[in-house]
Formats: sequence, structure tokens, C-alpha cells
Amino acid sequence: MRILLCLLGILMFSSSFGQKEAANWYFGKNAGLDFNTGRPRPLLDGQINTIEGCEAFSDGNGNLLFYTEGKTVWNKEHKVMPNGTDLKGSFSTSQAALVVPNPLNKNIFYVFTPDDALAENFNITNGFNYSVIDMSKDNGLGDVTEKNFELLPQTSEKVSAVKNAKENYYWVVTHFGNKFYSYKVDGTGVDATPTISTTGPMITDFANIRGNMKLSPDGTKLAIAHTIVKPGYASSFYLFDFDIDTGVVSNARMVNDKRLYYGVEFSSNSSKLYASGIDLEQRNDSTFLGGLKLVQFNLDEPLGNTNEFIMHSFANRSNVFVAGALQIGIDKKIYHSMPSTNLSVIRTPNLNGLDADFRPFAVDLGGQFATFGLPPFIQSFFETIVTINNFCEGQKTTFTTDSTGLIDSITWHFGDPDSGTANFSSELNPAHIFSSSGIFKVTIDVEYINGASRRFIEFVEIAETPKVNTEVELIQCDIDGQNDGITRFNLMQSIPLFNNGNEDMTGLFFASEANAIDNVNQIDPIGYTNAFDGQVIYARAFVNSECFEIVKVALKAEPLTDLGDYDTLFICNGITGTLATIVNIADVHQILAEDFKDYDDVTIYLEQGQAVLELDAMPLENHTFGPVDPLEVYFRIEAGEGCAFIGKAFLDVSEPPEYEENIAMTLCQGEALLTAPNGYENYLWPNGSTSQNYVTDVLGEVDVVFGNGACNYIQTFEILPEPTIFVDEIIIEDFRRNNCVTVVLGYSDDETTTVYSMDGGLNFQTSNRFENILPGIYELVIDDGCSLYESDVLVGGTPSFFTPNNDGIHDIWTIENANAFPNYMVSIFDRYGKLIKNFNENQIGWDGTFQNANMPADDYWYRLELPDGREVTGYFALKR
Repeated sequence: MRILLCLLGILMFSSSFGQKEAANWYFGKNAGLDFNTGRPRPLLDGQINTIEGCEAFSDGNGNLLFYTEGKTVWNKEHKVMPNGTDLKGSFSTSQAALVVPNPLNKNIFYVFTPDDALAENFNITNGFNYSVIDMSKDNGLGDVTEKNFELLPQTSEKVSAVKNAKENYYWVVTHFGNKFYSYKVDGTGVDATPTISTTGPMITDFANIRGNMKLSPDGTKLAIAHTIVKPGYASSFYLFDFDIDTGVVSNARMVNDKRLYYGVEFSSNSSKLYASGIDLEQRNDSTFLGGLKLVQFNLDEPLGNTNEFIMHSFANRSNVFVAGALQIGIDKKIYHSMPSTNLSVIRTPNLNGLDADFRPFAVDLGGQFATFGLPPFIQSFFETIVTINNFCEGQKTTFTTDSTGLIDSITWHFGDPDSGTANFSSELNPAHIFSSSGIFKVTIDVEYINGASRRFIEFVEIAETPKVNTEVELIQCDIDGQNDGITRFNLMQSIPLFNNGNEDMTGLFFASEANAIDNVNQIDPIGYTNAFDGQVIYARAFVNSECFEIVKVALKAEPLTDLGDYDTLFICNGITGTLATIVNIADVHQILAEDFKDYDDVTIYLEQGQAVLELDAMPLENHTFGPVDPLEVYFRIEAGEGCAFIGKAFLDVSEPPEYEENIAMTLCQGEALLTAPNGYENYLWPNGSTSQNYVTDVLGEVDVVFGNGACNYIQTFEILPEPTIFVDEIIIEDFRRNNCVTVVLGYSDDETTTVYSMDGGLNFQTSNRFENILPGIYELVIDDGCSLYESDVLVGGTPSFFTPNNDGIHDIWTIENANAFPNYMVSIFDRYGKLIKNFNENQIGWDGTFQNANMPADDYWYRLELPDGREVTGYFALKR
């Protein structure tokens, strides 16, 4: 019964094995890719920020479950799982984590975390551990239920896994010293007792545990790269046999000893091995780091230094010893990561040499940033049992299966519903004509003679027949001092001339059409020297290497295009110092673009060879020149589709002054005095004035250009209207013995620059209050230094005496400026309170009589009722 149940478990698991567990990647600095459609699409929601290692896992349908950088686990909602922190992995480990599912329980996953070479700096080691995730917890979002179960106290930064499909379990393999440790993971969990294989070189010094290790997708081989940095740089890259039934690693073979290897990957059919490594250069009995190489090794041929094909060479400008991870995807392409906003890709890695079709930095990450690591997966996810040939639209694509003796039956679903009944086949080695170009998901369900079943998925990319310009002319500058039509070319620059805007198209180059058709004797496209002016070479243009067109490329050298030492460019916004000079290359580009405004394009380079071959153009951003670096750049001018000039420019760098770029000024008494920064040779105002000062009476912006020599800067003055003095209130305390006037402004004048006058501006005071003001009409003037405020102020009052003796002087008592107070009423009383007289604005006042008799000299009282509701009382004297 137990055997039957185990077999049933195998069949159930195998039938649900969807190969999309590796459909979602999260890596680098918040970078990610979604492979569900067969073409990687950027993911921008990742929380990972890692220097190297990382891992992600999806279900069989390609739905994200969780991801980690070895320390923290995030669920599919990008939130930290419960108990999902402080795993004993590290973001600086080559392969920081690897996830393996329980073969019988779909909810249980094991996260294996290797060691970190940097941990020894803190007198600790992380060891080799695993943690358990239960996806049935937290409402299906997952929970870390067990954490950091130690399997080894010390190990390397390496881990890989493969599935034994016959017995339905996994092998998880790590390495330390000269031993491989293979752990079995089956339905009962992780067997903590490993199969130990002692083989290969002894890796001493904990600093040398860096580098990647991969099992082949078919489970028969293991490749390991040791990044040896202590006591000096050295190469260690080995291939082993792996027994998928016992977990034994054996038969150590050195692959290559030329480089400091780091990244490792197999092609899906396990016939090719790829590695990334930094060249080791010997100088004066010492080993130094050179450029970065991406190398293919054909495992169908004997290994050794002659069995290598250089897929691509990268400049190692940062002098790093980490060459970047390699990782196969479910589209069976292999991806390479170095710090950038793009990944590089090997598009057909099962093919030999250039046919493997390497594309540097061709996979866009949507603005996110890759570092040195990519997520590893169980290598069985990428196994292929089929060799596919002919990817051209409208032609017959053939599928040839391997291991035919083990297959009982097979069903093909070509993912091409428009092909009708031809969309399905049960033939062992079928052929299919796809209905259009594009990516097709081919599903292969296999029943084996031992009763097991497996599902394989292949993403087949059918290329449309290349639509190319069959004859193009590549024009290059001739700068060797001899106008003989002979120069160096970057043949890759001809691709945009013939690809009709298809950015997926590339090309291989040949000296003859026959070689191009047969795909032999390819020309190195970078730095090719033509034999004569107008020589025709032949490009094999393709999107998929098996579907191509031949293009004639005429190589034309443009004479008299070497400008030599062109000019000194004055860079006025740089940063200068004893250790570095920083220049914004956009400033350099702007000057050259103006000089060559009648041409189409300007690009800038650090070296002349780069300008000639259009390699590593400088981005239009800040560039730092070291203390011994020459302050010079090379530039390339394009006219149409060809090179017009190449020259060298020297940089004279100045720092910009510190000054206030925008100043607001107000007119003052109708004009504004503008003063530019002090201490410069040149000034230029809008009217042509070259003085430091400038007077204007016009509102708006006024620019002054100032500077020294060729470096000029702009200061902008905004001329605002003359400010209005805003008087909130004038408080008049009148009809008193001590009349006062107080001026209240509508704003604070803390600097006391405002002065006040009550005599029309003859005399000013800083106080806003006037006291002992006699009744009368005054001319109030307020002066704030720029503007004037003028207003009449009426101070009311009454005479203190009068002399009614008919001499024409002070004969009548009435209020001062009576006509300014309409509708007033005055009542006069003697000292005993007897009403003597009432009069208003229509009457002349009091003449000193009562009932036609003169009143005696004495003090008299009055009550004044004003129209504003005030009532004023006082007294005055009658004198005889």
C-alpha cells in the first residue's frame, strides 16, 4: 500500500509540475522580471535591495508566492512574512538562498541559506541552514514556521538543487573545502544527514568561498566556480559528474584556468556550459585583474583552455573581482547581471559560438537597477527533452525528443490555436508550422515507461522573415593621417542601417557571401579594418539565428575628417579640487552641439578608439576625472548615417561662483538701482552697459551677464512696482486741550525707516504720533524711503477765550473750522449750569449776550454734539 501511495504522490505531483515556479524574479535594487508570457517584463514592486544573492518562488501557474535575499522573506503582497526576518543568509552571498518545495505537501517550502565570506570579518560564520515556510498560514500569504535549522556550521556561498523525477525527491547540494554535501528533500522533509563527496581542489581561506555552483538541468553534471582572492587572485573552475540517484559528486575536471570565475550556468539541454570571469593578467610576477569575459564551453568536446568561445568582452572599469551571475530562465535563455539598468542575455544558448546570440544589456528593467546576483532555482525547472530547429515564420519547425527509450507516450500542445487541429500532436518527433511570428508556449506532457509523468514547457519564438535593407553604406571617419580610404570600423553600427527599426535584430559579419550563408569564418565586428575604400562585407541579419537574410555592407571612409586637437572648451560649472575634477558632460555636449549645429549628432568619449568605434559613449551626466587624468575628451560628429568628424577637446574647468541667482527689487522713487556681484571682469546689461551697476524704471525681469574670461553667469532681477504705503487708520484725538494725531500703518515697520510729517514735508519725525496739535487742517506726509503718502488731516477744536468788544477780533465764540463739521450742535452754560445759548452750523456762534444783555466776564461751559456721535464738553473764558 505504501508503494502505491508513493507512486500516486509522484504522479499527482508530476502532473501538476508546471515549470513556472521560476516565472518571477526579484533581484538587485528593487529590480524584477516577469517571464509568464515568455518574454521578460519589468517588475517594479520588489522590496529586495541586495548586492548579490536573492531568490523568488512562484506556483506552477506562474503566480508569485514569496521572495527573499537570504535575510528577509516577503510575501506576494510585498510585505514581510510573519517571523520572516533574521534568516541566516546574506545579501552579499553569491547564492544567498534557494527554495525547494516539499514534493508531497504543496504548502511547505524549504529556504536553504549558505554562508557569507564577509561574516568571518566579524569572527562568525553563518553556516548552512534551512527555514520552513507554510503557505497555508496567514490566509494563504505564508508564514515562516521554523527558522535557521543548522545543517553545517561552515560552508561556502554556493547552493544548487535538482529533482530526481523517478523517485520524486530533490537533491540540495552545497560545498566547503574539498567536500560536496548533498541533502535529500522528500515528502518527509529535509534529511539532515548528507551524502558527502570528497573531490576536487581544496579551497582554503574563508575569503575564497565566493562564486556560483550549478547542477545541470538533466541532473548529470555539476559546475563550480571558486572566486579565489587570497592570498592572491587565481582561477578555479571545475566540472564534475553528479549521480542523481545517490547524490555523489565525482570525476573532477578543470574547465579553464585563465580567469577569476564567478557566474556559472548550463544550457537547457545541458550541452553547453557558460561562465563569467575576470581575466587574470601577469605583470612583473604579479597577477592583476583585466576585462570581464562571458565564455561558452562545449561539453560535447574535450575540456581545456582551447575549448572556449568568448561570447562577449566587457571593460572592467571598476576593477571589481565579481564577474556577475548567470541564470537560465523558463524561456531557456540565459541572463547575465552586472550593475546596470539592463541585463544581458544569451538568446539561443544550446547553439555553438556566435549562434548562441549574445545581446549585451538588451533586457530593460524599467529603470530599476541590477547588481551582481540573480535568483537561482531548482535546475530541473529548465530541463528540456527536445531539440527544436527552424524558427522562421511560414516554415516547418521540427521537435526532436531525447531519451526515446524511456518515453511511453507524449502529447504536444503547440500553443497555436489559429493552426486548428494541427495545434496538437502525439508524435514522438513532430513538426509544426506556426500560424504567425511571435512567442508560443509549447506544452509537452510525457508518460514514461516506469509510470511516471512529467510536463515540460518550451517558449518557442518564431521570427518573421527579416525585413532588411539589403544594401547599406557604413561611413567611417579616416583619422590615421593618411587619406587612403582605409580605417577601422565597428560593423555593429551597420545594424541600425539595415534593420528597419527592429531592435531585436542583430547580425554576424563575413568577408564573403558564401561564408555568410554557411555561417563560417565570422569577422570580429569591433575594430575591423577594411581592405580598400568601398569594400563590401556581408551581414547575416537575423532575430533568431536560424532565420536570416544576407545584407551587403559597403565600407566607406570619409576623408579629411580628423580634427585633431580641436579646441579648448571652457566648462564653467565644474567642481575642481586636488583629488578630482568633476565635469557635467552635458555641458561639453552643449558647446560642441552649438559648434556643429549643422550636423546631426554629437557623442563624447574618453578615448579616441572609442570615438572611432562608437563604444562606451559618455553619458550626459557628471564625470569624475582623477588627479592624474588628462582633462580631455574625444568627440564624434555624425552627418546623416555616417561619421563627419572626430576630434579631441581640452577642458578648462572652473567652479561657478556662489551668488543669488534671482533677486526681487522694487522701484524706489520711480527707479531701481541694480548691482551685480562684485569682483568680475565682465558685465553686460540689457542696454549694453558694462558697468557693475544699472538703473532702470521698467517693470519686469532684467538679466545681467557677468563673469571672467569665457565663463559667464546670469543673475536675474525681477523689478516689482513701487510699494504703496498702506495706512490702516489715522486716529485723531481732537477737541481737547492736548490734541493728538496717531498714524497706524497696515504692516509692521520694525526697521523704523518710515518718517512722518504734519506740515507738508517740511519737518519729519520717526514717531507715528503727533501731540499738542492745535486745531486746524494739516498736510500729513509719510515717507518710507521710496514712496510717499499724502493726506489732509482735520484737527477740530474750540477757542479758549473770546473778547466780544466789537473790535473785529475774537468777537464771536464758535468751533474752529465749523464748516468741516456739518450738523453739529453747541450748548453754552454759565458756571451755574444755566443754558445761555444753543447754536448750530446755520448760526454764527455766541456773541457774549443773553436776552440782549452782555454777560459778565467769566468762565463758561459748552457741550458739543458732533455728527459722528461724539459729545465733547469743555470751558472757555469770556473777557471784556
